[in-house]
Amino acid sequence: MQDLPTKAVLGRAALIGLVTGIPTAIIWADMQGEELDGTVLPVAMFLLAIILGTVGTRLAGLPRWGVVGLAGGSATWLLIGALAVLVPVPVPESDLFGPLPALVAPVYVVGGVVGFALSAWSFMVPLRWWAVALAVVVPLGSWGAAQYKPQILAWFELRSFERSGVPLIAPAIQGYRLVHVDLNAAGQREPEPSTWLEYWRDATPNRGFSEIQVTVWPAAAGNPRDSCLAVTEDFGVPLRCKSLPGDRWVRTGAGSSWVTVFARSGDALVMLNGSSIAEADLVAALSTFRPISAVELAMVT
Repeated sequence: MQDLPTKAVLGRAALIGLVTGIPTAIIWADMQGEELDGTVLPVAMFLLAIILGTVGTRLAGLPRWGVVGLAGGSATWLLIGALAVLVPVPVPESDLFGPLPALVAPVYVVGGVVGFALSAWSFMVPLRWWAVALAVVVPLGSWGAAQYKPQILAWFELRSFERSGVPLIAPAIQGYRLVHVDLNAAGQREPEPSTWLEYWRDATPNRGFSEIQVTVWPAAAGNPRDSCLAVTEDFGVPLRCKSLPGDRWVRTGAGSSWVTVFARSGDALVMLNGSSIAEADLVAALSTFRPISAVELAMVT
């Protein structure tokens, strides 16, 4: 059993991982979004992976089959659990398994294939301790990352704001609250990156709901005049631009409740787009722009 070539060991281990991973992945997928009563089901899944893996490695004649079955089953359980969190997939209804993700086989079962292949390779003769360490670190590291997914995503989002090249500014508009922030990377449609901020003013008995959309670009994106004149018609409504002192431009449309203001704010080009708001109030909001941290922006998104 110890004379098997590396390719044969990896191929058999991957097949065992596939057979072991399918039922484990199905259970993991069916668990998503449900409240678990105690820890009986996760323990049962773990034992299922160990038993199937150990039987499979014994029948396949893998070197150190007992250790590989234990290590491979553990790695499968950890990796499938991590993938279930880190790689969310669509969850259509299934008459056979209930809410089973359509991509459960090609996504979650990767945990079984990788887990057993890595374990079998690590415990080949001669034994390589660095490979054994790798077989431990990869599953445990993936599981740990899954447990801290929100924090990891928040860190990446924070870094994206800090490195975007967009001036980190936002208006503090009285009576409005910031409800959403998007960071748009530069691409074919937008030559410069930008941040998009949405502000809401809730309706009251005396006034209706109102929203203000704010876009911030680096100064290199253009100037207020050209930005205002870049669009002359919107949904068939002719638009008109007029200039205000201080290189500020206002765009309105006949019969439309939307008003758009373009201006400079420090080293940024800004646009305020308001619905059901007076032009004077939108222009006044330009003076409320202030520096805002990446942490504040990331918390809103």
